[in-house]
Amino acid sequence: MVEQAIPQVSVVIPVYNAVDHLDECLQSILDQTLGRDRLEVVTVDDGSTDGSGEALDRWAAEHPQVTVVHQPNSGAPGGPRNRAIALARGEYLFFADPDDHLDTDALRRMVAAAERDGSDVVLGRIRGVGRSAAHIPFETGVTVGDVHTTRAVWSLTAHKLFRRSLVTEHGLRFAEGVRLAEEQAFVVPAYFLARAISVVADHDCYYLVQRDGFDHLTRQVVDPEPFYAQVRGAVETVLAHTRPGDAQDALLLRWVQEELLNRFRGEFLDWSEDLRARYARESGAVLTDLVPDSVLTALPPLDRIRVRLLREGRLADLETLARLQQAGCPDHAAVHRDGRGYRVETRTAFTLPPGAFGPDEPRQSLLLRRTGGGPEVELPLPAADGALFTAGVRVDPAALPAPGSWQFLLRLRLGAGTYDMPLRPADLGPAGRTRPVLAGGRPRVTRIRTDRKGEALLDVLSPRAAAGALRRRLL
Repeated sequence: MVEQAIPQVSVVIPVYNAVDHLDECLQSILDQTLGRDRLEVVTVDDGSTDGSGEALDRWAAEHPQVTVVHQPNSGAPGGPRNRAIALARGEYLFFADPDDHLDTDALRRMVAAAERDGSDVVLGRIRGVGRSAAHIPFETGVTVGDVHTTRAVWSLTAHKLFRRSLVTEHGLRFAEGVRLAEEQAFVVPAYFLARAISVVADHDCYYLVQRDGFDHLTRQVVDPEPFYAQVRGAVETVLAHTRPGDAQDALLLRWVQEELLNRFRGEFLDWSEDLRARYARESGAVLTDLVPDSVLTALPPLDRIRVRLLREGRLADLETLARLQQAGCPDHAAVHRDGRGYRVETRTAFTLPPGAFGPDEPRQSLLLRRTGGGPEVELPLPAADGALFTAGVRVDPAALPAPGSWQFLLRLRLGAGTYDMPLRPADLGPAGRTRPVLAGGRPRVTRIRTDRKGEALLDVLSPRAAAGALRRRLL
């Protein structure tokens, strides 16, 4: 009996109802420049009902490199991947999805990087086709890197090359029965346990494809409890392998931004009240139990406020903040004439948590920014019992350093972060009329107007410029 040669790479594909895309995926693997004699493809049909299982059988009958396993539907890709891991014989494992495909030179390049660097994990650049894909780890190539130098945590999908001995030695497996983030139980420990990590950044290796009519798990709203259990496990892995400090904070920031806060910026307003409450509860628990405050200083102001609300379980305030950010302007804004100047009044329904941020208490102001570049003028907004962007402030055009068009922005400062919101008054009324002022002893003409987006602008013109603008309008 002739013993089969051990393949260099085993490509693992979990398959569920992907018959329309299987041919492209499998052909891209068999066409690899690495060579078919160095490949095996282990596919697991997870109870497909659209003919995917029969299509896989045809491929296996025609191509000895393809192995097919059929099983009842498990509901998620983790179980099929784990079953394929147990069957795979290759020196390396690569995980693909049936609706995506590989560049024909992808595996050769990644294997070459692993052999050159002694790497246990290789990230090949991922290209999104009709959808977004991770880009941070692929900004530059890395040889003999680690989880810090590669910034690998910003790409946690399974579409990477792993040395099989790393997987078997540490018993790495995907979470089963979890429809989102199931990869993190496998990928995150692999990053920390790897002797080295390489990044192939100069070549598109994997194409992550948006398919019409194909329901990607990443776009589904899943049950929060199992999802955040995976997030909690990943964060605990980071904490177990790092010490407190800047390097640890840089890693944890990825989970804070992507999983713990991202869904609360507006998307969750469309969910049921029960689902909103469950998501807020689970995210808030991870933020409270595992995330140190030092991580939060890198967040923009509204996200730092959002963390506080999640930790305190203030669901109604989370919803109000999301509506405010979704609107992109205050609930009410008005500009009135005030002597030779103008008075700006704004109001929102959101109140900041009192004493929430220690020495980094939020500071609010009205910013006038000259369009086309140039100086800025910042006018502090008086505190209004912790209300966000609820205040009145007087603007004196004579105090502006130069003529031109000045945009009104509401600015929130929290630590080193800033958040700017344009002013969109509902009705300018008499404030929209031109009027003369003296600035530095020189006469000027001012007017308040709104641009095409409804954002307020203060024009400060010399009398000659004002007359020229009037003539051009009349011609």
